Amino acid sequence: MARQGHRVWAARLVTLAILLAVTSISAYWVWRSIALGPSGTLVQAPEVPKVPVENDATAVPHELDPLLDFARKALQNHIEKHQDYTAVLVKRENVGGKLTPECKMALKLMYGVVTDEAGPSRPVSAYLKSLEPKSQAGREVIWVQGRNDGKITAHEAGLLGMVSVDLMPESRLAMIGNRYPITEIGIEKLLRKLIERGERDRQMGPASVRTVENAEIDGRKCRLMEIEHDSPTAVVDGKTVQFEFNLAQIYIDEEQLIPLKYASFGWPKKPNGPAELLEEYSYLDLKFNVGLTEKDFDSTNPAYRF
Repeated sequence: MARQGHRVWAARLVTLAILLAVTSISAYWVWRSIALGPSGTLVQAPEVPKVPVENDATAVPHELDPLLDFARKALQNHIEKHQDYTAVLVKRENVGGKLTPECKMALKLMYGVVTDEAGPSRPVSAYLKSLEPKSQAGREVIWVQGRNDGKITAHEAGLLGMVSVDLMPESRLAMIGNRYPITEIGIEKLLRKLIERGERDRQMGPASVRTVENAEIDGRKCRLMEIEHDSPTAVVDGKTVQFEFNLAQIYIDEEQLIPLKYASFGWPKKPNGPAELLEEYSYLDLKFNVGLTEKDFDSTNPAYRF
């Protein structure tokens, strides 16, 4: 009997050790690749977030003005007309000097109601499921602004998916392998970032802007706008300021007023060398106002594997 008891306790200890190992491995790999995306109790009537105002009409015209005008119109249109959407988000990012492999993720995103606490952007609920590469397929992530103490809930693909973990989006583990936290996900955040960068670059000096008609993304006709800076820095008010990119490409679906793809490149590391990709995001199979609900962002949803 004593020997049998020892064997039972040994088996229990081995089982516990395996579970702890799986939990640790799962937590590490989940946070290596969590992507760039209900907002709690609604306490007041909906209100439209403020769109950054246009440049002063008396200001000297700038090459970036047409792009800024588009971004403002697109942002206002997106706020007024789009409450949710689904898409396949494709991203590549330069993290720590290394380009990550191309990742494809099924994305569900729903906007909430703006409150004083939410800031200028609408609160976001986001669900992501990894599709490619194969080693990551099945990984799921949920983040709901204002819920779960601001933490994301995620699980790894395959057998490691048996364990779900919660972590702050900007924590060190969550940011491994990611250029931005998931709190920056979505078309609205992208448009606001384009406006912010455009207005900043406008103050720093001239830029070269090239337009290519009849470009195409995911079978949709687009206008490609390329912005290029000749030098990495500019002098503003006697101070040297760094540009964020050498070249940026924005593919614009003019029918829907949506940027379907954004990519930026740094300066070549060697003279006459290739430009270095910094970040690239594409929205494929984009569908607006599909009727998403709180259940789409609930880890107890039976369609998910949390």
